[in-house]
Amino acid sequence: MHEPVVRVDTTSQVPPYAQIRAQLGALILTGRLAEGDRLPTVRQLATDLGLAPGTVARAYRELEAAELIRTRRGAGSRVAAPPARPGPPRCLPTRDPRP
Repeated sequence: MHEPVVRVDTTSQVPPYAQIRAQLGALILTGRLAEGDRLPTVRQLATDLGLAPGTVARAYRELEAAELIRTRRGAGSRVAAPPARPGPPRCLPTRDPRP
């Protein structure tokens, strides 16, 4: 991300972390942020947006949980590879077929 493309409306009823999560998620899913693109540090984005670092950290954690970004200590946060398409669901036996 070379320029700030995330904006937070502090008058909105949507919490700031949810706004960040939604905007970054949309940028990733639409391809405007590609696999491997580096995101700003939590502190940098918080400073740019005038928010507490914990707010940005929560958004990043939720994006990680959704497997849209990956974060490694010392290497920062980057856009993750798109998830592989899931195969057909496996059927598990509900009971032991043996007598």
